[in-house]
Amino acid sequence: MTKHEIREAAFIILYQMELTGQSSEEIADCTYEAFEMPSNRSVLDLSDKVWEKRAELDEIIGKYSPSRATSRISRVDLSILRIAVYELTFEKNKVPPKVAINEAIELTKAYAEKSDRLFVNGLLNSYYKELEK
Repeated sequence: MTKHEIREAAFIILYQMELTGQSSEEIADCTYEAFEMPSNRSVLDLSDKVWEKRAELDEIIGKYSPSRATSRISRVDLSILRIAVYELTFEKNKVPPKVAINEAIELTKAYAEKSDRLFVNGLLNSYYKELEK
């Protein structure tokens, strides 16, 4: 799987974890059966790491969300943002910041409302600028 495919599969799993409360492995099994979406250890690791840090990630997202409380951000956007903020915060030596932001925008284009692209891009760019200081 490419890194993009890993992020996309992790996004789908995280979104479903948010809705169902099931584990990443349970969801990966169901998702493969229903949609033939492949999953591997990298997908499950990313999903689990992001899920474990979600409270901390949501705090960061809330701080950089100028117009929406975290509770009012769509679950799709929130799942995408969690992955990107996780990578910007905890994987900065493995994932270039521009890649993390671009991948989030690509997922937003594929899964979120068109108007959400600006919101996701603006939030991530604000956070990235703060990290660079």
